[in-house]
Order: sequence, then structure tokens, then C-alpha cells
Amino acid sequence: MKKIRIGVLGAYRGSSMINYCKRADNAEVVAICDNAEEALNEQKKRCEGLNITFYDNFEDFIKHDMDAVVLANYANEHAPFAIRCLKKGLHVF
Repeated sequence: MKKIRIGVLGAYRGSSMINYCKRADNAEVVAICDNAEEALNEQKKRCEGLNITFYDNFEDFIKHDMDAVVLANYANEHAPFAIRCLKKGLHVF
């Protein structure tokens, strides 16, 4: 079975999805985006050895080759990011 390639927007709030995908047979995190350098550095340590690309801006992140995006940012900020992902043909969680 092909694994679903997931991008996570929000390194702290997205930790549960990131941790799930480390153990999942059907999904893998391929990209993590956050504008907080500290959050990205923490996930880089936690995900050492995994094939994950880290981004500090959404413009580059959304270009990554992935199937779906988990929006783990502030709820009142979801809509513009979700719309951009959906227009690109990505599934949004």
C-alpha cells in the first residue's frame, strides 16, 4: 500500500500527527512548516533520521510534493491556508 504523504503546518500543535505518522503503516510526514525557528528546531531533533523537509514559510511548503496537509495552526487562521491547499489539489485535515 502506498503511504499518504502528509505536510504539517504547525510544528508544536502538529506534534500528535507527526508522532502518529512515525508509527503508521499508511502515512508519513514529508514536510513540516512553522515560522517559529524554535519549533522547527525541536521537531528536527525529534524527527532525526526521517526524510522530512522543514520550512519556515508557507510559500515554499505548499510546493512540496505531498498528498495532504494538516493545519495545526491557530483555528482562526485555517481558512486562507485551507483554500490555498485545496486549490492546489491537496487534501486538508
